[in-house]
Amino acid sequence: MDTRLRRFSTNGMTKFLAFALVVLALAAVVVQIQYAEYMNGNVESLIVDNYIDSEEFYYGQVQKGLYRVSRAIEEGEEVEGTSDCIYFAADKEKTFGNTIWTEREFYEQYGETFYYLENGEWKAGENANPPRQYTLVDNTEAIAYMAFTDEYMAGKQLVWEANRAVLKPLALRIAASVSLALLLIVYLIWATGRKPDDRELHMAKIDAVYSDILLALFLPAIGAWVVSIGEFAFSRNRLFDGLGMNEVFSMALTGGATVVAVSVCGVLLLSLVRKMKAGKLLKHSLIVVAFAASYDFFKSLFDGRRFKGNTHTQSLFKRQCAFIVASAVMVFLTFVFLFLGVIPLMALPPIMEILIIYWYIKGNNKTFVEINKGFDDSLGEQMKAERMKIALVTNVSHDLKTPLTSMVSYVDLLSKEEDLSPSARDYVQILSEKTDRLKNIVSDLFDLAKSTSGDISMEMEKIDIKKLIEQTLGDMSDEIEKSGLKMKTKLPENRVMIFSDGKKLYRVFQNIIDNALKYSLEGSRVFIELEEADGLAVATVKNTASYEIDCTADEMLQRFSRGDKSRSTEGSGLGLSIAESFTKVCGGNMKVLVDGDLFKVSVSFQTNE
Repeated sequence: MDTRLRRFSTNGMTKFLAFALVVLALAAVVVQIQYAEYMNGNVESLIVDNYIDSEEFYYGQVQKGLYRVSRAIEEGEEVEGTSDCIYFAADKEKTFGNTIWTEREFYEQYGETFYYLENGEWKAGENANPPRQYTLVDNTEAIAYMAFTDEYMAGKQLVWEANRAVLKPLALRIAASVSLALLLIVYLIWATGRKPDDRELHMAKIDAVYSDILLALFLPAIGAWVVSIGEFAFSRNRLFDGLGMNEVFSMALTGGATVVAVSVCGVLLLSLVRKMKAGKLLKHSLIVVAFAASYDFFKSLFDGRRFKGNTHTQSLFKRQCAFIVASAVMVFLTFVFLFLGVIPLMALPPIMEILIIYWYIKGNNKTFVEINKGFDDSLGEQMKAERMKIALVTNVSHDLKTPLTSMVSYVDLLSKEEDLSPSARDYVQILSEKTDRLKNIVSDLFDLAKSTSGDISMEMEKIDIKKLIEQTLGDMSDEIEKSGLKMKTKLPENRVMIFSDGKKLYRVFQNIIDNALKYSLEGSRVFIELEEADGLAVATVKNTASYEIDCTADEMLQRFSRGDKSRSTEGSGLGLSIAESFTKVCGGNMKVLVDGDLFKVSVSFQTNE
């Protein structure tokens, strides 16, 4: 049963019929009101039983009569009027009246309709309603009496009752039409947007129009209806004995105009109701949409969305420009409102400025967070790549050691064979040199990987760096003599104590001096100096390169980087990189300086006496 009732109540034909009945019922109400107007109907007769107690009698007869008599006294002559009262008035000079009776007692017999002028003020008889207007007259010596005859009031009462007899069934029909229209309107408000097949809300094509535009359309629809009603309904004279063809035609036009106006307003109202049910009444208004779009546009200038394709630094710059311009506009508006004297609007720019500052700070903070995140991600990727490189070098170095040791052993055994030919012995000699070089490279790789990863054992102690340099030079005397280079040393006479790992630091100086022996200009000199100043022990090795140095000092320290691009020497490109790494783990600092063909390496440590 409930399902059938729902299907019937949400059926499209049912809603259409209900809408049509609403239109017809409201049109009938308007036409019946127009009919009552043509029949000179007074709605007050439905409420007040006696004509004498009505506002129609008081304002239509009493007030007009009082006004007429007062004017006659003030102007000194009879004044034409529309009131049907009888009266007498007199002053020192003249008398006025529309009857022959001049005595007060004659007028007093009409007690409920008797009024008299005394001392310049109108007063009511014993049972009459007191006057509300025109109660004063400038001539205080004048007297006047006014009343309505019983015959006149009886006739008016008969007309009053006849009018009520005509209006009562008309009023009942109007009330029934209005009640029916209201009930059907409530039903249409409930049923609009619903269909028998589901419980979803279905929108119509007209619902795509913005809500405020729909509201604005009510004004021309109602305005056109009011104009047409005024043109059709009140352009004819009132009748007392029936309707003519002109009046019937006028009511037909009024009813037609009402049908059109109610239909248009009904369609607009139901569209607004559907929007309200869908929660789109305000959201889908042109004002709200335009405001939201403007709000979102200005907000996007500061939260980064407007500059999404730009880098973070470009976005920060453009956001800053937008902030400056917006702040300048707010300041300008403040002065404009101040100049125009619009004090209430002066609070608007500061409020907007606070909102702009909030957007600006929030947007900048978001960008800074993204920048920091980018830095952290980049650093993390670099650290990850670095760890992978170190792990690769360590693993490769370790894996190369075992076969390389076997190669060295077999080459050594092969060199001890006595029946080798001279050419074969030369080959074995070359093979021995190359395996030794390969062994050194693998050892360097392994040491570099360990020092870079921090996985290296340290034996920190107080050592004399002067003595360490001298020991290194002594141990490398054969290589120095073989190179043909001259060593110029400048060392202090006293010892220079530092806190470091002697073995690792020995390797540092060994690599630096070996680098100078390999790449120095033939027959040139190598300068080795050690000085102590400001709590630092600084050892310096300088030499003149045998090739054109076309790289920077930083590139020199890169792994496998060699200043000699032609690679005419036996270097591996790891010597200085290992020296720098070992220097760091030993607690020192190493710098490389390139000045033309001059190559300079300095190693510094804190002294520790």
